Amino acid sequence: MHDDNASTFRGPALPPQTLYRGLYIRIARRLRIDPSYVSRVARGERHSKTVEHAIRQEIDHINKKLNASRLGFSAKSARALADGKRLRFFVKRNRRSLRREWLQYCKTDPNLKRIKLPTHERTSPILPLIDEALKAMKLSLKEMATLPMRSARKHGRARVGQGYKPRHLLEEYNLIRRCIFSIAEENAGRLDTHFLVHDLGQLGEALDLQAQHALNAFIAEA
Repeated sequence: MHDDNASTFRGPALPPQTLYRGLYIRIARRLRIDPSYVSRVARGERHSKTVEHAIRQEIDHINKKLNASRLGFSAKSARALADGKRLRFFVKRNRRSLRREWLQYCKTDPNLKRIKLPTHERTSPILPLIDEALKAMKLSLKEMATLPMRSARKHGRARVGQGYKPRHLLEEYNLIRRCIFSIAEENAGRLDTHFLVHDLGQLGEALDLQAQHALNAFIAEA
């Protein structure tokens, strides 16, 4: 019988993402609680010393199995591999192609295409908005609500003098959402499905908050 010590573990080397998958579910079963509660504790939205301790134990257990010195993985690299399966990783890696796709949607949208703008002026707010949304996705909903959303407010102010109406402004956020959903569909086989629903929910909250800030700035300037 093997224990978790690096000198006695002889099982096949599993990829780090395989070991991390289902972490919350394993903890929930052991503590007889809901996995969503474990997830909220991990994100800082709830506090439980028991759950926090269980999470630390599980991560330590995984790190021993990885046997960093023998397999060439550190805890940092293991986290990096896990992050590489998250939605924000694929969005960040494809942000420029996302901007191009967003522009194509604008050119075919029956309302937005009527607003004649140079390409640079139309697309200039998009990458800052995406970067801002990706940062917001890492936060709890309470923390997210306190963000100033400067890129969104700048977006709203810029559109005032470019012939936009509030519905046009909101449609631009809908198109960002559509483009990111396309990235999720294209990379469905490589995304960690355990986190995907959470990540899409966080993205939706971030975009909704940005739209509110942009609209408030637009109305204030109009």
